[in-house]
Amino acid sequence: MVFMIDDDDDALEIYSMLIEKSGYADYFVTHNNGIDALDALQEIHAGKQSFPSYILLDLNMPGLGGVDFVEKYEELYHQHYPQTEIIILTSSVREKDNEKALSYSSVSHFISKPLSKDKLIKMLSESASKS
Repeated sequence: MVFMIDDDDDALEIYSMLIEKSGYADYFVTHNNGIDALDALQEIHAGKQSFPSYILLDLNMPGLGGVDFVEKYEELYHQHYPQTEIIILTSSVREKDNEKALSYSSVSHFISKPLSKDKLIKMLSESASKS
């Protein structure tokens, strides 16, 4: 399963449409803010359901931003699901943002938007094979 967290509804819709045509729609879940995503992760954890293999996370969001989400995620879930990779998707080109994000053990990549369709499908394919 792949979670995508982004406050840009257009981006979520575009990625969802791409995924719908790919055959991996069952493995792709979107949230438009970090708080809702953390709530969903809590339900999955409590229900002992299959936890996401990847979390695609926008860095710059109002309220609970990407870095704040990662801090909460590491506090609550990283020790239980060390195989889950958080991939930061951002329009930021600041090296400071890249270094900060990659300083967290749960963050594996820092990718500039947009995420290519091919890269997204590859991640979903790998996620489906882990399930």
